[in-house]
Amino acid sequence: MGFVGMASGCIMFSQQFHAWAHGTKSKLPAVVVALQDAGVLVSRSQHAAHHKQPYNNNYCIVSGVWNRFLDDHKVFEALEMVIYFKLGLRPRSWSEPNSDWTEEAEDSPVTYVT
Repeated sequence: MGFVGMASGCIMFSQQFHAWAHGTKSKLPAVVVALQDAGVLVSRSQHAAHHKQPYNNNYCIVSGVWNRFLDDHKVFEALEMVIYFKLGLRPRSWSEPNSDWTEEAEDSPVTYVT
């Protein structure tokens, strides 16, 4: 029951943790900044790497602890290939960015790509 409760909580809050990775330090609660700085939650700088070309790394949106290992071992590239060959769906990292999947940040002129 403990595992199910913890897993459910992490799933429910993972999108909030991801949203905090897009926030500016001055607008985040101090406890969130402390957790990001400690590596418990994915930091803004870690997650920003996911929004830069070639758009095929740093997929972990909760803590980022596994990003280096998974990227070095090309785990997500392998999963992209499996999905492509099984379902015919091409990942966005295989093509140039376009306006269909870019968004403007609210407080910044920087364009983030998801």
